[in-house]
Amino acid sequence: MIGSGLKKLAKENGLRVSNGVAYGSLRGYAATLSEGSGFKQIVISTKFSDPAKLQELQAKLNGVNITREYRVQNLSFGPNTIQIVFGDTVGTMKKVEAFVDWFFPMLPEASAQGADVCPECGGQLVGGCWKLIDGVAYHMHESCAEKLRGQIASEEETRKKEATGSYGTGLIGALLGSALGAVLWAVVLNFGYVAALVGLVIGWLAEKGYNLFHGKRGKGKVVILIAAVIFGVLLGTFGTYAYQTAELIGSGELDLTFGDIPLFLLALMGESPEFKSAVIGNILMGLLFAGLGVFALLRKAGQEAAGTKFIDLQ
Repeated sequence: MIGSGLKKLAKENGLRVSNGVAYGSLRGYAATLSEGSGFKQIVISTKFSDPAKLQELQAKLNGVNITREYRVQNLSFGPNTIQIVFGDTVGTMKKVEAFVDWFFPMLPEASAQGADVCPECGGQLVGGCWKLIDGVAYHMHESCAEKLRGQIASEEETRKKEATGSYGTGLIGALLGSALGAVLWAVVLNFGYVAALVGLVIGWLAEKGYNLFHGKRGKGKVVILIAAVIFGVLLGTFGTYAYQTAELIGSGELDLTFGDIPLFLLALMGESPEFKSAVIGNILMGLLFAGLGVFALLRKAGQEAAGTKFIDLQ
């Protein structure tokens, strides 16, 4: 996804727009521009031939408050990329442009390979081709690109053959994990709070449980994790009211046994519109915050299921 601001920046710098990104040689470096909800992003495809100079560059970055100066939320160095994420608010494009003017001139000094160097073989590029791999544009030799495409396909085929898990065991693990998260949810809700962090914990525990029980990697994993998160929120919400009811029974205010709690709460849902409204409200609020908390986990699981996307740009 790319908006008008990045499209304008791309046009001014001779970049192309395709498949939801802008890509090309930006100040001499292979760059991918994209954006999403609340952020804009630049990913530079490069390698550093001199580790000492890379450390010098990182030291320079540490000496500047890039969050305050340029709204950079995250800047990370990978084996083949530099990822820069900007917080997207009013005036962010000016910050992005200022950062490009400040940061890119430091790359040659840090021994970063430019867009005229193939990231696969390290040889000089004359012409070359552009490939979009998992949302990042790479400039490389056509022969290197085809070799890489074959390697990726072979690795994914091997991974599929070696996968021995099942959705059934994964579901059990995910539900057990979310049940643990539901306990925390119930405690937090009992104190009158609903937090996205707790939703993240439920999702994290559900995924841990899924993996520990050898759940299968595939599209079904996302569906199972969503179901587990919903289960965790429902269980945690019910647990809160069950605990409060148990306290009333223990103090003698309710003439019931602990075994009567589930039926009592169901009956109260049907007889008291106020109670029903409160329960539904807490569930919906819980699902909202849980969804916000686990969105990144679900997106990661979806990407794992989809495999590596290899798209010809040119």
